[in-house]
Amino acid sequence: MSTYQDEYLDLLPEAYAMVTTLTKTLSTAGCTVYLTISSKASRVPWGGVVTVGGGDDYYYLLERLREDFDWVVLIAPPLELTRLSRIVGSKVLGPPHTLVEVFSDKYATYLALKRCGIKTPNTVLVEGLPDTLCLDDLNPPYIVKPVLSAGSECVYFVRSRGEVLEFVRRVMKCDPNSRALVQEYVSGVHGSISVIYGRDNYLLYSLNLQLIVLSEGRLKYMGGVLPIRNNVFKEKAEVVLSKLFNCYSELRGYIGLDIVWGGDDMYVIEVNPRTTTSIIGIYEVFPQLGEFLVRSVSDYQGMSERYFLGDLVSDYAYFLILDRITPTLTSERSISIEDSPHTILVGRSRFKDSVVGRVMELLSTNKLMYSLTQSLQ
Repeated sequence: MSTYQDEYLDLLPEAYAMVTTLTKTLSTAGCTVYLTISSKASRVPWGGVVTVGGGDDYYYLLERLREDFDWVVLIAPPLELTRLSRIVGSKVLGPPHTLVEVFSDKYATYLALKRCGIKTPNTVLVEGLPDTLCLDDLNPPYIVKPVLSAGSECVYFVRSRGEVLEFVRRVMKCDPNSRALVQEYVSGVHGSISVIYGRDNYLLYSLNLQLIVLSEGRLKYMGGVLPIRNNVFKEKAEVVLSKLFNCYSELRGYIGLDIVWGGDDMYVIEVNPRTTTSIIGIYEVFPQLGEFLVRSVSDYQGMSERYFLGDLVSDYAYFLILDRITPTLTSERSISIEDSPHTILVGRSRFKDSVVGRVMELLSTNKLMYSLTQSLQ
């Protein structure tokens, strides 16, 4: 059984890929970038970066250093992210601490989305160790997951009401506060929206497919393909992004929304108040991403022009989180760290059919929860 700490270590390859991508794109935008790394990530080849002690030592360092920098970008699991954002305060290049606190908690996010008039699956919070559950407002099948977590390590797909309690108890072991969510499963295309918010609304956004497979009762995140250029999805995404900003105009920087397109509706499942793995694919086709991150915290007002990544680039990018080392093509690169069972393969192509063929080859026997070919139309 995975624990919260185990899950943190399992996500190190993704964290490493996100940090190195951020460093490259911000450097391209003219920024001087320094990295501070917790000793929990000491096995990662950060390349000459001094590792800081874990726990309170790391928090103390950020408190001392924050005034020496213009902006600080944070990547961490939910509990740590919340504490770090409080320490960094107004120097964070991203949403303020109050919103990090809301969106790091999946149940608080559910309530916030409903208040904003954004569609989200019906959800029940479970605390303690209950003997029974009241799920009268939810229809099967269900998703059972921790309230505080990153990644998909403890996210279960449960077909019948009678099995839910067993999976709730499993999930509570993955949550630092022993809480779980039971959520209606929304059938459709799994995706995400990567958005950069500025002073006047969103500046840039990308629609991404999430490669989600069902493996031994778990929904497993395997990577993504981007950008999606479906006009219907695009219109619905813009409505969601505007509604979210109307509710929370203090949003800044990179935000990731996990979504499902079900029929004619778009449901927001989660909101990540930080950089997400999709930034790896975005950078692959659009290295200028860092310019928009810098612009998001600019004092200049009146930036009304908004950009859709699918209009700015012609290629597609794909990235897959694999349990094996895979030979790369000339258009691909591989990201891995020592002692990790995972590797991230990144590639690009101008042709949809090439992307579909390569992704399905790499996924091998794993079955996606939707049709990749139809979703790229």
